[in-house]
Amino acid sequence: MNNVENLPFDKLLKLYQKFFSMNYINNKFENKIALISMVCYVTNALRKKNEKITCYDVLLKIVPDFGEVNKTFLKSLAVICEDMMYGCSDFPTFGVPPKEMPAQIKKILADYCPF
Repeated sequence: MNNVENLPFDKLLKLYQKFFSMNYINNKFENKIALISMVCYVTNALRKKNEKITCYDVLLKIVPDFGEVNKTFLKSLAVICEDMMYGCSDFPTFGVPPKEMPAQIKKILADYCPF
């Protein structure tokens, strides 16, 4: 862990871009933030019934056909969401009703293009 903490900015940025970037979601900034918030919202709601549910579980349920290669991206997105929701219990809905969130998440992820 100390090796990561002492990385120069440019190397840390490359590491982040490789594993946690949302660059491949060809969408507006607000949609990327909405995606994170909706995944957190849905996960938080499901954790009230089962505290072991993770953001990754939620994403796999919403987009089970995302592709084996692209599951690395889903894991990265899930890590971002888990980090962002730590200590929070309220998440902006961006005007999307909770029942429509899975479809909206799927729609935003449809813009994922890794090349």
